[in-house]
Amino acid sequence: MENRIDMRFLDSAFALSKDEVSANSRVKMYRDKDGNFIPYELMCCSRLVFMQDGVELNEQREDALRELAYREAAGELFGGALPRKGYKPAPPTKEELLDASRRRAKRKIFDYCICNDFDIFITLTLDKKQINRGDYGAVIKKVNTFLSNRVQRKGLKYIGVAEYHKNGGLHFHFAATSNAFKLVDSGTVSVDGRKQPIRRSTADRLGIPEDQRHTVYNIADWRLGFSTAIYTYGERGALAAYLSKELCKDVQKDLIAAGSIDKIGGRWYYHSSNLESPHVVLCNHNYNDMLGFSYECSTDGGDFKVYKFDSNGVILP
Repeated sequence: MENRIDMRFLDSAFALSKDEVSANSRVKMYRDKDGNFIPYELMCCSRLVFMQDGVELNEQREDALRELAYREAAGELFGGALPRKGYKPAPPTKEELLDASRRRAKRKIFDYCICNDFDIFITLTLDKKQINRGDYGAVIKKVNTFLSNRVQRKGLKYIGVAEYHKNGGLHFHFAATSNAFKLVDSGTVSVDGRKQPIRRSTADRLGIPEDQRHTVYNIADWRLGFSTAIYTYGERGALAAYLSKELCKDVQKDLIAAGSIDKIGGRWYYHSSNLESPHVVLCNHNYNDMLGFSYECSTDGGDFKVYKFDSNGVILP
């Protein structure tokens, strides 16, 4: 039997009014092509941690009045599993700040990827004969001009990251909408299980099935260096997980190796201002009654049960 959750929780007796400011459960949804809201994540905590704007409450911002309100509500909702009175966390270390900042960025990238119809994954490199690839200011100015023109003229939507080559030069990866670019077939294909594209004739010689090949394109109107583009494929949630992982992994690895909390240009990621954000609904549930979850975890803020859904409402493992 498929693992599903009763979606009537959105209309439960514990549903919050607009005037309330905290909850123990948060549902994130995206809007599909027909305008329907599709839930993709439900997070339930053992205490009240979610605020009306959809962000988790930082315990260091708690004051005595807010704590008192939590304790009163917790007695009814959680059967006496009350927040720790007067809890004062130790100041975070630089490593903890880096880890928390990186996690927030990855979650944000995932949300943008699942809430927007990005249909192409592109890489932009820069030719050292045309520009100093290590000069962030000069590089980002050129990249921003290229992208901004397409946002204004063609409605481009994008999100991506900057990375350094081993030789110190910058390059960029973006998930984007393809209709804003001029694409030409490169004559190569990306093949499942291989890191580098291969020529189509090589794929034929190796007998690689068509369903394991993905045509690699070049962006004809990117003239500052080399470019590649591959159309995205697969289930929306799986695609968002893959893109968020791919967009984050190398820049995280480089920064961790350097022992730095600095981001390239002071930013984890770059995005157009026309992106759709998740539709957020706050609810309250009895934590102990929440079963069949995808996974659970614990933090200083409490214990969490997390449900991940596919586009049909089936809970993902």
